[in-house]
Amino acid sequence: MSRVHDVIRRYKACAEVMEHGVEIFVVGDPAGARLNAATRRLAHTVSENGSDVWGDLLSAVNALRWRRMTQPQPGGFHPAVTEAANAVVREAHILRGAVSDEALLDEIAAAAQEVRQTDSPVGAELRRSIEEADPSICAVVASSNPARAGMQEWLTSLAVPVFLPGELGEVSERVEQLYVVGPPCFFPPSLVTAPATNELTFLMPAWFGHRAIPTSRLAGQADGAMKAKVRERAVGDLSEPESPASNDEPLEDTYYPQPMWRGRTSADREPAPDEAEAWKVLLAGNLAIWLDDGDRIRTLDPRQPAGERVTYAAVRDVVPGTYLVLRNGETERGAMHEAAMHLMGSHAGAIKATQRGWKAALEARLASVGAAASIAELRARGVRSAARVRAWTEPTLISPKHEHDLVLLLEWLGLAVEPSHRNAMALRRAVYRASADLREELEGAVSRADLAALERDGHMSLEIEREGFRSMVVARVQARSPYTEIVPRPHTRVPFSDRSGEWLE
Repeated sequence: MSRVHDVIRRYKACAEVMEHGVEIFVVGDPAGARLNAATRRLAHTVSENGSDVWGDLLSAVNALRWRRMTQPQPGGFHPAVTEAANAVVREAHILRGAVSDEALLDEIAAAAQEVRQTDSPVGAELRRSIEEADPSICAVVASSNPARAGMQEWLTSLAVPVFLPGELGEVSERVEQLYVVGPPCFFPPSLVTAPATNELTFLMPAWFGHRAIPTSRLAGQADGAMKAKVRERAVGDLSEPESPASNDEPLEDTYYPQPMWRGRTSADREPAPDEAEAWKVLLAGNLAIWLDDGDRIRTLDPRQPAGERVTYAAVRDVVPGTYLVLRNGETERGAMHEAAMHLMGSHAGAIKATQRGWKAALEARLASVGAAASIAELRARGVRSAARVRAWTEPTLISPKHEHDLVLLLEWLGLAVEPSHRNAMALRRAVYRASADLREELEGAVSRADLAALERDGHMSLEIEREGFRSMVVARVQARSPYTEIVPRPHTRVPFSDRSGEWLE
């Protein structure tokens, strides 16, 4: 389909949606309502007493509530709900004797067990609606990768595709009905303002009270901004338990599970030569890494065709949802450096000597005048990536990203440009060759892997034959800290165990 044809189709679909409106199925879910009321009571307690004692329980129960709301497939296709419910019961048990409100613990544990034992009525209504409308003209929109993976497996027998909001350009022209699983406010306005189909239906539990259709941030400044009509349809048992916390009360009650960042602990100082400023990145599988400001990092996109899944991303583009490909126990950068040196053969000794030479001179200059003054002087000379001057002392970082920056750096250090520049460029080309060889092996391993399980679980291991790379891990980014910490440089980009992201999507 051409881009022009797709735009025309979107305009026609938008006209239909504006004329006939958006439908919202509000589905009664007594078990979910009980959990929601208990969660709000807990959030109210946390707002009054702080999260030091209650924080782990609140994270677990929020995760369970979120999964109940956005992943309505039956329990046989939803082990994540069982896992989260068990964690809620476990955390409630741990708090016994440590808090005074044991009645709240009892209610939370009982609500979690009820959710574990009952299938979501939203799922039953979704399947009934698809079968009634004709599965061949339907598609489903999920809120996240795990939700998409679980629902795709469940709906396989109906051959109904499941998309993320950013993938709606792939919706076939034969699809006439789009079912969106979750409250409208969890989805971008473009779902309504640039619809992929003529008919749009949201399905959500009745206990979630906010049902407004999202609007563009520019709608307030636009004349005649589009506002779709909303038709609500109530389904099932809408009864809910009473909650002491009103919906209008300003609670720290985030439905989407959030990371709990504790604040920067590093002293306000410049990193030493063997240290780096790095963001903490939480990964699926109870892993994390320290991500420094290097130029790029290896990633995987499971939605791409075979042979094009393994690539690189800039550090600034590492966001939740990105899949990182990491080497267990050590950074890939060090192993690539060794492989490149092996490719250089008899020239390796001379290259090592020149690399050590200019890096030692740079370390001495940084120790003498400091990083801030060095950055200012290099910028004055036109070095574009001067802010990364501390990283250039690392043995496995071959040179500045821009070739001319290395020339200017060597001149600033008072060193001869050649042969240091020539050797660094030769080593960089060798790293590219070694990296390309590894990429081919990784592509082969990925083609043999279960990518549906990767999207569902968020992580997997890749076994390849290459020496030094036999244990690689692929893990989805769950969250990235808003601040950096000073950490030992050898610790960057090395996966380590960390349960902080256990309940994130």
